[in-house]
Amino acid sequence: MLRIAQWATGAVGRDAVRAVHQHPDLELVGALVYSDAKAGRDVGEICGIGEIGVVTTKNPDDIVALDADCVLYMPQGERNLTGSLDDICRLLASGKNVVSTAVTALIYPKYLGEEVVQRLETACAEGGTSFHATGIEPGWAAEVLPLTMSALFERIDSLLVQELLDYATYDSPQMLFDVMGFGRPPGELIVSRSGQFHPFGASLMLLADALGVSIDEFVYDQQVVVAEEAFDIKAGRIEVGTVSAKRFSYTAIIDGRRALTVEHITRLAPDQAPDWPTGRGWKVTVGGRPSMVLESRIAVHGEDENDQGCLGAAMHAVHAIAPVCAAAPGIRTFLDLPMITSRHVWPARRQRAQNRA
Repeated sequence: MLRIAQWATGAVGRDAVRAVHQHPDLELVGALVYSDAKAGRDVGEICGIGEIGVVTTKNPDDIVALDADCVLYMPQGERNLTGSLDDICRLLASGKNVVSTAVTALIYPKYLGEEVVQRLETACAEGGTSFHATGIEPGWAAEVLPLTMSALFERIDSLLVQELLDYATYDSPQMLFDVMGFGRPPGELIVSRSGQFHPFGASLMLLADALGVSIDEFVYDQQVVVAEEAFDIKAGRIEVGTVSAKRFSYTAIIDGRRALTVEHITRLAPDQAPDWPTGRGWKVTVGGRPSMVLESRIAVHGEDENDQGCLGAAMHAVHAIAPVCAAAPGIRTFLDLPMITSRHVWPARRQRAQNRA
């Protein structure tokens, strides 16, 4: 039985709490929250599953002091790389493995430079622990899908990963308005960056290293559409003249041409940017021999695509706990771990496993 602490109970963290509590091989032993309204309450109540006997704290020292095998680190860390890195290194040095969805660029820390790599490796060595960053996109669609497909190709000329989602029901004002830039004038900075780095660059560098090629440079492209009429979404109001749809991409130039691209096509209502591609999920297009398109649709029975996307991100992290805890100390990316697969996902088998536990 692995002892797990949950750090943050937002859109992804709530699903992680439920999954850990239901998993017969995992035990939730602590939870950190950021708001006074959540502090001192049972984390199960906060996450909609009823009381489970784990009381939340706002004090990071409480989590550091816990006897835990792994921390699921899931705050919104894109705008605070330094703070997130401080937290993660402290946890690692204290003897706890860390699986994180907080900072996209940490999916491949090499992208952020040697100083970041050394900080993480030093903390892992001190605590005898491992670090892994994951997610759904990036964290699965831009990494796991292309890498899995790559074994089928004689030649790859280009690779494009696209996310196509409507974020109208995503209830995170901070992420939509502060990080992604929706609901803001189009001239403002509307893509999160960590210094000189774009978060998607980590995914592209991971792919390039896995495929044995060198990146010459990165190119960023962006298009936006603004609202012609004001309308409301779950996270707030979109006023006239503010960003209501975004199409942005980051491309790795290899041998002088555009080779690897991650593109997000996101909107806040179906009638925003109607001429752009539409969909509910992720699409990987490979030009080469053979040519191939792999499309992954989510919420195919009419469920909310944002809720299901957050669930997928949470489960990718939860299913990574066991292999990360079993790995040798150090940074462990998708290139270092075995394929992350699920256990106890068949309802009848999961119930039998819980009964045995």
